[in-house]
Amino acid sequence: MQSASSDSRIISFDQNDFRAAKCKKCGTKIYPASLLDAHVERHQQRERWFNDELRKLQHTFSHMRDIA
Repeated sequence: MQSASSDSRIISFDQNDFRAAKCKKCGTKIYPASLLDAHVERHQQRERWFNDELRKLQHTFSHMRDIA
């Protein structure tokens, strides 16, 4: 697989160019472009999970301060 193309929205493979979508969050090129929505949804799920875990930790530390 070659990525010498000057356009970041093109994936070149076996001397063929395929149009791709580029994720704005991580810069990954997604082919076919229709899979970009699922990729972005995964970023959102990970962010929601991270925020939930952070909220749990903040709650725990808050209670630890109240006890001390």
